[in-house]
Amino acid sequence: MKFFPLQQPTMALSISEDAIFVTKVKQSWRTTTLKEVKKVSLAPGTIRLSSAKPNIENMELFKQQLGTATESLKKPVSIALSLPDLCARTSVFEFSTFPGKQTEQMALLNWRFQQDLKLDTAQSRLDYEIYVPTSLADASKKSDNPEKVRVLGTAIRNEIIEQYERACLDLNLIPVSVSISGLDIFDLCQPTMKDILEVENRRTISKSPEAMFLFISHWGFTFFAYHEGCPSFVRTKAITIRPNSSLVQGDASPSGSNNSENVAKKDGKDIPTLINAQGPRQGDSSMHPYPFYTATKVEKEILATLQYYLETFSQDGSPPSLANLFVVSDLEHGHRLLPPPEYLQQTAKVSGLSISDIQVTPLSAATLFNQRGSRLLQDSNIWSALSGYASLRVA
Repeated sequence: MKFFPLQQPTMALSISEDAIFVTKVKQSWRTTTLKEVKKVSLAPGTIRLSSAKPNIENMELFKQQLGTATESLKKPVSIALSLPDLCARTSVFEFSTFPGKQTEQMALLNWRFQQDLKLDTAQSRLDYEIYVPTSLADASKKSDNPEKVRVLGTAIRNEIIEQYERACLDLNLIPVSVSISGLDIFDLCQPTMKDILEVENRRTISKSPEAMFLFISHWGFTFFAYHEGCPSFVRTKAITIRPNSSLVQGDASPSGSNNSENVAKKDGKDIPTLINAQGPRQGDSSMHPYPFYTATKVEKEILATLQYYLETFSQDGSPPSLANLFVVSDLEHGHRLLPPPEYLQQTAKVSGLSISDIQVTPLSAATLFNQRGSRLLQDSNIWSALSGYASLRVA
């Protein structure tokens, strides 16, 4: 999704609370290949991610580090600016009918943001994508007013986006596109996910119309579910994720308790989400790349999100089938934060009405970056290029 598209850049700037990342690509007629990624750390408190207020709390220090990250560039230079998912509000809206004129579409979406999310979009930039279920796609092509569509809409406050743009412009960096990282990565991965699903559907008698996508980042995660090619549910969860500073265990829950259970409601009864109270994957948490409390918190929230989706949106009446969960992260060890497979399966059995099993499919760097066999894949910072790379690929 693009909030300010003008032309195609070959360099992207992505942001976290801890660092600035500059990603460069090499573009040819048929491919876009990752060329380089540079990281410059930010002092604590420079940025505080939020969808409600400006993020940059120390503009002078931010611009100083941004200048360091881009000092080798010949300026002015066009860039793609990729912002974390926490900077925006994203939701899926379902419509029985949807107008064909863009002005009417925007007015209707503004109204839905206000009604469903209590969000006043008068001072926000709004972007959206329209999806039609595969079973209705052919009929909708014949009509200017598609029926039964889902719209993936995103709103970001002007004061947030303009603050980042102003910092870039002061350094002769021209943000010709501004986007949200999780949405870009979801778009980037869709062709790969579609190919995988088509291969699996040919192998099985019963085709699964459902799939899920999970993007784990330094700020938390975004979970997408889609049915018949349409997003049906999206949730962005804020959890600060930083790696272990040492191999010494000593990170405990703020409550002081080693036992935790996330409980949800179904038909008035308490349903546990089957969290491992002894720690991530029942292994030696002192050797885990992330602190015990962080890893446990992420696992709990992923399972709670999955349970909520299955109980609320899973399709009634359809025969149980396999569902794919595609996972990608811009953290070096982000996939280690996934719940153990047995907990995913138990959650599906307890909560799912139409899902019999969950198959986890990690998406590889080599595939996404077009870098098979490259030495760049051995760089521990390569995954931090994912947001910037995605913003350039889908621009």
